[in-house]
Amino acid sequence: MRRMTTGNGAWAFAALCAFVAVVYANPGNWFDSFADVGFAKIAAGFSLALLAGSCLLYRRKLSLGGAGGAMLIGLFVLVGASAWWSFWPKMTVDTFLDGLKFFAAFFLVANLVDSEKRLRFFVSWLAWASVIPAVGCILSWSRGEHLVDGDRAAWIGIFANPNDLAYHLVVGVALVLAAREAATGWRRHVYLSLLIPLGVALLLTQSRGGMLSTGAVLLLWTLRSLRRAPALIGVGIALVCVFQLSPGDPWQKRNQESTYHGEDVSERGRIDAWRTGMEMAKERPMTGVGAGAFVIAWPSFAPGDVGEARTEHNTFVQLIAELGIPGLLMFLGAFFAGVFGVSRAARVPALEPYARGVQCGLAGFAMCSLSGGIAFSWPFYLLLGLSVAARRLTPPVRQSVAPMALAA
Repeated sequence: MRRMTTGNGAWAFAALCAFVAVVYANPGNWFDSFADVGFAKIAAGFSLALLAGSCLLYRRKLSLGGAGGAMLIGLFVLVGASAWWSFWPKMTVDTFLDGLKFFAAFFLVANLVDSEKRLRFFVSWLAWASVIPAVGCILSWSRGEHLVDGDRAAWIGIFANPNDLAYHLVVGVALVLAAREAATGWRRHVYLSLLIPLGVALLLTQSRGGMLSTGAVLLLWTLRSLRRAPALIGVGIALVCVFQLSPGDPWQKRNQESTYHGEDVSERGRIDAWRTGMEMAKERPMTGVGAGAFVIAWPSFAPGDVGEARTEHNTFVQLIAELGIPGLLMFLGAFFAGVFGVSRAARVPALEPYARGVQCGLAGFAMCSLSGGIAFSWPFYLLLGLSVAARRLTPPVRQSVAPMALAA
C-alpha cells in the first residue's frame, strides 16, 4: 500500500474528505455544547495548512482553477467591496467571510483531486455524505422533529430549511449516479440502493423545486447515457411512482397547502421577491444593494402591492439585486466554466462518469436556483472544484503535424 506523504498531498486530501463529512454531518448541531466548535473550519484549516506544506517543502504546483477560478476570485472581491455601498454592511462582511470558506473548498478540491483514483474516491465520498442528511431527515420526520409548516421534513444546521435540504439531495442524486456508473460488480447495486433514502427524504421535504430538479437530473443523465437508457428509465419511473402513488400525493398536497382563496401564496411570494429584486437591479444595475442585504433593502425598492419582506427565492435574482450585473456575469462565467470545462473529460471513458456527474449536478443546481437563493452553498463550489480536477486529468488532444514540404 502506498504510504501517505506530505509530498503527494495525501494528508491534505484526507483532511479535505474529513471537511466534507463534517459539512454534511453537522456535528456542531448535535449537542448544545458543540455549537461553538467550528469542526468544518478546523478540518479545512488542516487541509489548507498541509497543502501549503506540500507546496513549500516539495514544490507542489498550485492552481487557481483557470477561467472559472478567476471568475470566482472576481466575484468574492466584489462581495467584499460591496460593503462600501451595502444597505447592511455587517451582513455583507459576514457574507464575504463565508465566501472565503466556499472559495477555499473550491481551491482545495481543484488542487488535491489530482489523480483518477482520488477523483473516484471523492465523488464516491460525496455520494455517501449526501445520504447523511437524507437519513437524518427521515429519522427526524419519524420522530416529529425539525418539521417546517407542520409536516415538511428538515434536519439540523444548514439543512433546517426543507428547500435547502432538497437541493443538497438533488446534487447527491447526480453524484450517486456517477459513483454507480464508475463502480463494478455488487458495488453498483449498493450505490443504486442509496437512491432510496435520497428519494424518500426528497419526498418528505415536499419541495416542489427539489422534485422537479431531481427529475431534470435523471432525464439529463438518461439522455447522456442512451445505451443504458432502459435501466435508468426504469429507475425514473419507479421514483415517479413513489411520488405519485405515496399516501397523500405530496405534490398535490403541497400545492393545496400553498393555496389560499384560489391563489398559490408560495408562488405569489416568490414573484414578489423577484419583482423587488429586479427593482433593485434597475435602480442600482452596477452595484446592487450589497451582498446579503436583500431583505434589509426590501422596503426601499419593493413595489407597493407586494407582501412582507422575504429572501430572494432565485439565485440569479439574488446576484443581480445584491451585486449588480458584474456579479451576475462573474457567477455565470464560473458556472459555465464548470459545465463546459469537463466536456472533453466526458469523452474519456475512464473520466466519463465523473464528468457527467458534475454536469448533472450543476444542472440540478441551476434548476434549484430558479426557486431558491443558493449562490453561496457548498455543493456548487465542490462541483466547480471537481470540474477543474476532471479537466486537468483529461489527456491532451494529440494534433497531427503535417510533414514539411520538400524543397523544390
